[in-house]
Amino acid sequence: MTLADWEQRLNTLTPPTDIRLGLERVKAVWQRLDQHRPRTVITVAGTNGKGSTVEALGFLLGHTESTVGQYTSPHLHHITERIRVSGVPVKSAVLADALDQVESARGDIDLTYFEYLTLAAFWIFQDQNVDCWVCEIGLGGRLDAVNILDADLAIITSIGMDHQEYLGDTLDAIAREKAGVMRPNQCVWTAADNVRETLDACATAIGAHLNWLDASQRDMDPLIDGQSDVLKRTRLPLDSLTLAVRALESLDRLPNPIPWQALAALEMPGRLTSRLISGVQWICDVGHNPEAASYVADQLQLTTVPGRRLLIMGLLKDKSATAVIDVLAVSQLFDQILTVDLPGPRGQSGADLKRIWKTRLPKTPIESFATLSDAITALEHRLQSGDQVLVFGSFLLVADALTHDKFN
Repeated sequence: MTLADWEQRLNTLTPPTDIRLGLERVKAVWQRLDQHRPRTVITVAGTNGKGSTVEALGFLLGHTESTVGQYTSPHLHHITERIRVSGVPVKSAVLADALDQVESARGDIDLTYFEYLTLAAFWIFQDQNVDCWVCEIGLGGRLDAVNILDADLAIITSIGMDHQEYLGDTLDAIAREKAGVMRPNQCVWTAADNVRETLDACATAIGAHLNWLDASQRDMDPLIDGQSDVLKRTRLPLDSLTLAVRALESLDRLPNPIPWQALAALEMPGRLTSRLISGVQWICDVGHNPEAASYVADQLQLTTVPGRRLLIMGLLKDKSATAVIDVLAVSQLFDQILTVDLPGPRGQSGADLKRIWKTRLPKTPIESFATLSDAITALEHRLQSGDQVLVFGSFLLVADALTHDKFN
């Protein structure tokens, strides 16, 4: 089948919303695929900062003699973005062939959308003799398909409230699920100091070697000493870059010298992606939980804007809209707010978002629109040079924005 055929089939038989945690099925299929142990495996779990950390790890490893495979989710524009070798998304035909291989091996075992893609990614990395696999955990950790690999090193970026229906309704419960990526005698790095006691207990119980990234001591870190001016201007979260550096140092896989300037300039589509159009700054960010909202608000507050700040927001129903809006409302950043409907059964209506905003900021102008295109059209004659517009929320919203004629 072509990749287009596969996408149609996966969306029909195992849509992305079909989440069935557990390792037995995916492990059984992987064993049928004649798997071989790669040279190095790094798994990255956490609530926020996973994609940025994978990006930094891949970038740094790419400056060594390693061949690097990166597996992330979700994608913005095309499914091949999830699987990259040496920084380049795999070709459609390669992914289609990998899915064919998974299909041939699975027999009567049911797989979800994410499990198909995870096994396809592993098969591609193996087929292309990639010696370092950097894989992002999709959801949780303990029962996520990526966790069938016994990683040489694990990273837990941060812990926040997410996917409570699957992971638990407390930070400690969520931390225990994400700590499921740990292995005996494995090096683990984390910046999730809000659940320090829980992660320490998990590491002790399994015999992992847990290392903490202490932001307050970063300036005293001999590895990073002298780079403070460069790192103040990072495009990606500083914790993500620092975790990547410290993790690769633990594996003795850091490039020498470390390309600090280029590392600080790393960026990812949809993460504070900025465009200046007719004097108006447009910023797109896929943050969709309170912690991400707080990070984005903090980054915006680092600069002043000559004109007004406006927000276009859209979220899925399974995201905590109230908690996200609470964070953004407290920032007092926005002079005008536009909410947008998201399509499909998971999409949250802009009207619902507007009602929440009205209870927080009753004096702020707030409008609701059926589509992002409608919201952008409504702003066309209102914006002036010096204004700033943040398009914030779901991957669906940001993907729509980045393909809109306004940005191309």
